[in-house]
Amino acid sequence: MVNALATARMRLHSHHPTQGIRELFNTVSTLFKLVKNACTGDTRPVKVSSEVPRRRLKFDPPCNHILEILGFELVNESEFCPPDIVRVAGEALNESHPDRNTRMAQTSTSLMFRRLERARQELCIWTGQIQRQLPKDERQAAYVSNFVNEQLETKLGVAKYESQSGPGLLLSSGKDEHSALEDAYNVLGVFPDMGDSVVAWAYRRLTEEDQSEDPVFGSQARKRFDSLVTISAARTSKELDALVANERERGLVATGAIKAASTALFGEPQTNADFIESDAMRDVFLARLEEIAAPKAKLELAEHLAVLAEAKQDQALMKYAANVLSSLQASAELEMDETKGVAAWKGKVDTWDQLPIGLKNIGNTCYLNSILQCLFSILPIRKAVMCYGDGKMWNEGARLGRRDGGRLLTKDEIASALRFVELLKKLFESLITQRVEGWATKNVRKSSGGHPLATSTAAAPLAVAPDKELADMLLLRIGAQGNSGSSTTGGSTSAQQQDVDECIAQCVSLLVHALPPISLMDSADQGADLSGPSDTWIYKMLAGKLEITTERTGDSQSSEKPSDETFVNLNLNIPNETTDINDCIDSFFAPSIVSGDMNNSADKNSDDMDTDTPQSQQLVRRSRIKSAPPVLCIQVQRVQFDMSTLRAFKINSHLRLREQVSLTPYVHFDGAAAAHSQKHALQQRLATINQHLGLLQVPVQTAANTDNAEVSVVSALERVQSFMSGISRWADIDGAKTLLSDLPQSASAITQNAQQVGKQLAEMAATLKEARLKWEKELQEVKEQLEGIYSNVPQDDMAYTLHAAFIHSGQTPEFGHYWVYIRDYDREKNLVRWLKFNDSHVSVVDASEIFRDAPKPGEESANPYYLVFVRTSDLDTTADLGV
Repeated sequence: MVNALATARMRLHSHHPTQGIRELFNTVSTLFKLVKNACTGDTRPVKVSSEVPRRRLKFDPPCNHILEILGFELVNESEFCPPDIVRVAGEALNESHPDRNTRMAQTSTSLMFRRLERARQELCIWTGQIQRQLPKDERQAAYVSNFVNEQLETKLGVAKYESQSGPGLLLSSGKDEHSALEDAYNVLGVFPDMGDSVVAWAYRRLTEEDQSEDPVFGSQARKRFDSLVTISAARTSKELDALVANERERGLVATGAIKAASTALFGEPQTNADFIESDAMRDVFLARLEEIAAPKAKLELAEHLAVLAEAKQDQALMKYAANVLSSLQASAELEMDETKGVAAWKGKVDTWDQLPIGLKNIGNTCYLNSILQCLFSILPIRKAVMCYGDGKMWNEGARLGRRDGGRLLTKDEIASALRFVELLKKLFESLITQRVEGWATKNVRKSSGGHPLATSTAAAPLAVAPDKELADMLLLRIGAQGNSGSSTTGGSTSAQQQDVDECIAQCVSLLVHALPPISLMDSADQGADLSGPSDTWIYKMLAGKLEITTERTGDSQSSEKPSDETFVNLNLNIPNETTDINDCIDSFFAPSIVSGDMNNSADKNSDDMDTDTPQSQQLVRRSRIKSAPPVLCIQVQRVQFDMSTLRAFKINSHLRLREQVSLTPYVHFDGAAAAHSQKHALQQRLATINQHLGLLQVPVQTAANTDNAEVSVVSALERVQSFMSGISRWADIDGAKTLLSDLPQSASAITQNAQQVGKQLAEMAATLKEARLKWEKELQEVKEQLEGIYSNVPQDDMAYTLHAAFIHSGQTPEFGHYWVYIRDYDREKNLVRWLKFNDSHVSVVDASEIFRDAPKPGEESANPYYLVFVRTSDLDTTADLGV
């Protein structure tokens, strides 16, 4: 029916097709609104003589024919009246109508109403299709059929997705910004109301699936990155800003940055850095540099050159720009009297006045950078790596004999491991010889805490890039060629997100493979194979042993012979609510129920008894610490698998960290139960008190606050009691008595009732207030008792101090951002500080940022993922960020 209408409108404007499209859009969109209103019970007729309807609908034969099909009747040649079912639908939607149920039944069975509903969906689709043929600046709100949208989302499996409101939605932008933002969403294939994590996922997925010749720095990659930058800027999103920063550090440059840089150097904006040769660009830069006197302006000009060099992916020009920047940053003329910047770390220097430098993100390598900084801070590993080349510490002769499990390593595997140590030494040399001086001055960036965003300063952070070959040995890379992982573009390639523990395991494996085999003739135990991983100093530093025993419930004689189990990580489960690191360790060593026979069974939590298995067949698995390592690594098991959706998900509940923990209770099989019993009783009491206090809060909806904000029951009772007192006083006024004279009760009776109710309310409020004060006092006492238990760490060989905390920020395990907090200690001054290593940015943070009782508001998805503790008695010889 719309085809005839389209033919008529386009015939009227055959000389101006765009005008014909405008006329067609006006008619179809108006018909859509009429039908939409009719479906909601709007019975108003459409007057033929009215100016606006006549201008938009024309009321010509094609339009009138459509109205007749939809049931609109032309009355007295003056107005189109909607069908009678519209009135019935309006009564069905009226909750106060006496025959509402009957009207709803009539509406649901009416063929005419179904026709109107169907026409509404079709006209909506037609309106959207016609609007897309209009110029962009004439397009209005998107016309999307709810029915079609829902069906499409269901088919695609995206009927439910994380949404957001506020900045970044198209409605909040001006016309130009609206168009750019709309284009950005279209490029990434997302809706404006989709959440930040969905937008980040879409960006990464498009990057993975890019089949162009250059998926990293090509035109499609630039277009995607520009779209990401536009959306991130519109939303002021920390998660998207972090992704932009990561992409920026691996070499992607936004078109806006290229325009700004080309304007600064050449006086006019360009969208592509290839508009001029590199040599000519360098000559123009030098000429412009001669014209500038201010050091800060010179630095800004050099930064613009670095931007264009990165955009061109010209390695020689990038190196030249980096050298110029380094020279300018190290200059003593940089608006301060003292010499700052990168300084050689030689001789005796006060390293407490310096900061380590950061590591550049070269393509989703935030977790790798965190691990490398942590490895550097473990003194035995750093000293061993720095000994590479002396021919003693490492198997530099590639002598065969070292094993991985029961398998002998090949010569190629040993060579690869030695290359890893060589590259690691090169990186460590950069971290040793370069420091950021004067961290306490105003010229050094300080972390604002929590989220991994860098502060906005003119100069780039001082950082070095890990060697790409080193990174490729540890990462699963996108677009990698063979084992080397080299990219055809010559630049960095994007890496898939990995867990920290996977990357650490690969690091440890390569270090072990690079160690020389132990000669059996040199061993006291001639019959033992001492060339496996367990004999190495690395495993002795990182690995501990658990003793495991299993016995049948109620029958200690049926227990198996205890077995030993080596661990490098303690894998701690985390509940869905806020918990303490000590409670997670308790749960790890708590007895667990094992169903069925001992050789084919599955662990169950001790609280989750198997009711299908007879009590006599239930097995109990117990564990204890047999030997603890000097460096204790803990993996927080945040990633779980949902069997119903067959997808992994992340548990984002808060984990309270402690500066010290003790493994002393767990050297015995029943140690966990003993350690847990007292804490469990206090925690149960804490939960009960919080429940009582929660019952003293009631949701109240007011005109000013429609969100059902909770208020205190005691306060509410006191207010009502005050109101009843006011009623009592009012009823005693002569005028009020006259007004109340017609009521069944006298004024005196009302006054007496108000006084009685007020008295009862006052007594109830006083009782509840007394109970609240009692519970609040007990709550504080229980918290202090719990805190005393948590903080009471015996200073023995089982006491451990937190050295590093890896943080993952992100709603899902597939995507997000890592950074690490590392403890720094000055032995001479006896001072402790915490450093935050966030790729290129290194900053000093307050300890409260790590040891929080609750997550920072707005950053609930940033939580501890991997922890490194060092035996307290070994801190001086094991943990050190200096040299």
